[in-house]
Amino acid sequence: MLIDCSYFTEGPRHILNATLGSNAYNAIEVNRAIEAYIAELQKPFLVKMLGSSIGNKVNAYLVCQDEDDTVTNAHYDAVCARLKEAFADYVFFHILRDSNTQATITGLVRLKCANEYVAPIRRQVTVWNGMVERNRRFAQWCHTSENALDGIVVSEEMTTRINTFNL
Repeated sequence: MLIDCSYFTEGPRHILNATLGSNAYNAIEVNRAIEAYIAELQKPFLVKMLGSSIGNKVNAYLVCQDEDDTVTNAHYDAVCARLKEAFADYVFFHILRDSNTQATITGLVRLKCANEYVAPIRRQVTVWNGMVERNRRFAQWCHTSENALDGIVVSEEMTTRINTFNL
């Protein structure tokens, strides 16, 4: 995988009970949920950031790396290193979007908790726009001599800022 749960254990993307090796209350479930988001969103993110052809190739490369394949590609590794933080923001944005409800057979229900819930929209906007800035720097890097992969196409969606009004 491009990233792991460590991107959500501290700092602005901290998720309660996301830990590395701790037996904190429900840490295993939290980490599994994060890993599921990472696995689900990795390929779409890479396709949006690299274009269909290169995005699918890099995703396949990462899958092979997860299976302990010894094949390495320095060009793919360089691209992946530059995309990790932006991908962590992308995953966090989606986690925030889904955080207040749970699907049941009869519809969506609001989750109950001892804590008071607040709307995540402001945090989502902040996270998305931080990701956009990283993506813009990545898009600029793609046009330098440091990038050895030709044909990278960054989706306009991934470089467009949003606001709390969704305008």
